[in-house]
Amino acid sequence: MKLTGLGGAAAVLLMLSGCGDPLPADEGVEPIGPEVSEPALPEPQAVEPPPATEVPIQPPPTLPSDNRTSEESVRPDSDTLFY
Repeated sequence: MKLTGLGGAAAVLLMLSGCGDPLPADEGVEPIGPEVSEPALPEPQAVEPPPATEVPIQPPPTLPSDNRTSEESVRPDSDTLFY
């Protein structure tokens, strides 16, 4: 148990000691390859929308009316009962 705690503390100390020394600055270092510039993007061309056509709006279909009495609406359509 004590050995695990000691190992954890050592790991934390090593991790913190690595944070104190940042990477050296790149002063005086010359680039290896040629300079690369951003490629020129083509200008977007205006796209004309298609001509608007008027679409007739149709009303939604209606369901047929139910003319059954209350007794007929409660009675099952078949004699088979499912449990």
